This record gives sequence, structure tokens and C-alpha cells, in this order.
Amino acid sequence: MALIPTEQYFTLLPVTSSLARLALTFESHRGLVAHQKLSWIHQRLQIFDALSYKNYRWFWLSGATQAMGQGMQFLVLGWLALELTNSSYQLGLVIFIFGLPNVFFAMLGGIIADRADRLRLLISTRLCVAVLIFALAILRITDLLEIWHVYTGVFLLGTIQGLNMPARMAIVPDLVERRHLVNAVALHSMVTQTGQIIGPATAGWIIETAGTGAALVVNAGLYFLGLGFLLLIRGLPPRTNTGESAVLEHFVAGLRFIQSTPILYTLIAMIVAFAFFGASYRHVLPAFTRDVLNVGAGDTGLLLLAAGLGSLLGNLILASLGDFRYKARLLMASLVLFSVFLTLFAWSPWFWASWIIALFVGAASFGFFTPLTITLIQLNAPPELRGRVLGILQLAPAVHYLGGLPLAAAADVSSWPVAITAGAALSLLVALWLGVWRPVLRQWEG
Repeated sequence: MALIPTEQYFTLLPVTSSLARLALTFESHRGLVAHQKLSWIHQRLQIFDALSYKNYRWFWLSGATQAMGQGMQFLVLGWLALELTNSSYQLGLVIFIFGLPNVFFAMLGGIIADRADRLRLLISTRLCVAVLIFALAILRITDLLEIWHVYTGVFLLGTIQGLNMPARMAIVPDLVERRHLVNAVALHSMVTQTGQIIGPATAGWIIETAGTGAALVVNAGLYFLGLGFLLLIRGLPPRTNTGESAVLEHFVAGLRFIQSTPILYTLIAMIVAFAFFGASYRHVLPAFTRDVLNVGAGDTGLLLLAAGLGSLLGNLILASLGDFRYKARLLMASLVLFSVFLTLFAWSPWFWASWIIALFVGAASFGFFTPLTITLIQLNAPPELRGRVLGILQLAPAVHYLGGLPLAAAADVSSWPVAITAGAALSLLVALWLGVWRPVLRQWEG
């Protein structure tokens, strides 16, 4: 190999050094870009952090099937009530009967969730729901179903859900570490809303093509599938012994803790008002769409699908935020937007305009407001009282169903747009009083 003469070497040295520095700069820049891309990908994947826990994955899949079942359940039962009675008031009464036992059994379920094995409680209640819905399906298919069967079935379903819901929420911190709790709650809420997307649309399609009996059979099958996922959960941490004190003492302890914690009773009051005055519109939607938009079960399912899509989008955004600071501010903003969009939805005479508005209604309510409220309560309740606190929180879904009856009655007296607008306004007024005028929520940052 030929050697470079010394004088040429020193002549080429500055050029070589410059090229070397340029190459190093290029490599450094390329490495920085690659690092930034990896960092961006890592941040996006943080949305699914909680799914790294095996038990949470099974719980998440179980929640997906239950959510789809519940998304179908209320559309099917509501349409069934309209088929049997042709009365909006009777539809509201069916939903009211479902919610009535929730007032008592939801709080009792919170006590049981703190004393019993939460996983076993979830498994047993899921089995009971599947059997009840399958029984209603058989009665409908054989043309033996009467309205009193529906009343009895929804009362029992409401009782079981009252026992199920506190345990379903209280078990989440047993499945993930505290630093992933916000993410786990948001992902669980997200999959719940995914069920609200697929469930109603599926139910509407099945009702219009095969009837309510077939829709009930599919509904029961989803609950059985979710039961199988729950059976795969293993090795949960042992429960803390809560002693042998009376059930009433446990309930009173939960009430006293809430009473002594302003942030908790503020949040619970806000979500109860939101549920009764605002969110109850969902369960009387079959009557609203029939009377105002002149559409059937299939299009009603599409409207619920839109609300579910909006909720899913909101949950994805919330999950991506991680453990951010200003949770209370976002909570208030979401409730204000919900009231505004629900009013627009009530007065829209065009189906596809209503469909678009329903996206924003779902995003503001079940996409942001509900999971944020549950997260703030989880963060402010100690583990040994969490089930009881969440059990008392179940007053919200209870009045969620109870609110359907006065809403339907108000619609009979005036009209559906007036009734829903009044509910949205009352929900907003309570939120402004508790969240803005009173300083508790404004001063809390976490």
C-alpha cells in the first residue's frame, strides 16, 4: 500500500479533521433523532402501562365483555318495555325499578367488598346476571314474557349490580401498583366505553333483524364469556382483616370518613347530581329517538355508539396524560361541556347532527368526568375503607337509573327537549355551586 508523503499528510489533515467532525455531528444528530423517536413511542405506549400486569389484563378483558353486555342490556330491555306497553312512562318505570335496589344494595356491596373476597364476589354476581338474562330470553322466545317478568328481572338485576359495582372498582388497586392506578382506572373506563360503542349498535341490529329474544341470548352469552376471564385471575394479595364488627358499624365508619373528608363528599355530591339530572337521558333514549327523531332500534344503537366513541376518545386522552396535576380543573371543565352539548343534543331535529353532538356528550361525561371522579376518590380513600367509600359512590349509578322515571314523566307533561334541557341545567348549577363557589375542589391539587 502506498504511503502518503509527510507534507501531503499535513496538508490533508485539516480537511480530514473537518470531515471527521462533520461525520460525528451527523451521527450525534441521528442518534438524538432516534432517541427522540424512541422517547415519543415510549410516551405513547404509557397509555397501556397497566396492561403489563397479567391479572389486570384478565380483569380488563372481563370488563370488556361485561361492558358490551351492559351496553346491549339497557337498549334491549328498554325496547322490550316499549314493545310490551308502547309507553314512555313504562320504559322510565322499568329503569326506575332497576335503580331502586341500587340505593340500598350498592352501599351494602361496598361493605361486602371490604369484608369478603372481591374476586369471588365478582364471579358469583356475574354468574347470576347471566342466568337471569338467559331466563328472560327463553320467556321472550317462547312468547311467554309479560311486563311483570321484566319488572321482576330488572329488580333482581339491579340488586346484583348494586353488589357487584363496588367490588369491581375496589379490586383495581389490588391488580396494579399505585403509580399505575390513574392509568388502570382510565383504561378500565375506556374499555367500558368500548362496550358502550359495540353493545348498543349490535343490540339494535339484532333487534331489527332477529328480535329482542335473540338479542337477550347474545347478551347472556357475553356475561358468561366475561365470567371465564375472571376465573383466570390468580394470586391476589391477601385481604386485611377487618374484624368481626357489625355491618352497620362498617357502613357508619365509611360515612364518618366521607363526612370528615370534604373532597370526598364534594365529589360524591357532584357525581350524584350529574347522574340524576344529566346522565339519566341514556336510559330513556329509545323513547326519545322514537318520539323526536322518528327512528327505530338500529338508529338508537348508532346514537349510543356515537356517545361511546366520544367516551373512548376521552378516556384515551385521559390515559395518555398519566399522573397529571390539575385533575380537579379538568373535572369541572368536562362537566360544563357535558351540560352544553346535552342541551344541543336535546334540541337537534336531525339524526346525523344528533350523532355528531352525541360524540361530544360522551367525551365530556364518561370520557373525562366519570373516570376523573373515581380516580380522585380512589386517591383520597385509604385501602381499608375504599370499598365502603366506593359503595356509597354507587348512589350515583343508582340515581342514574332513578332519574329516568321523572325525566320520562316530565317529557309526557312538556316535551323531550324541554325535559332533557332542564336536567342539563340543574346538573350544571349543582356543579358550579360545589366546584366553583365552594373552595374545596378549587383548592385541591394532586
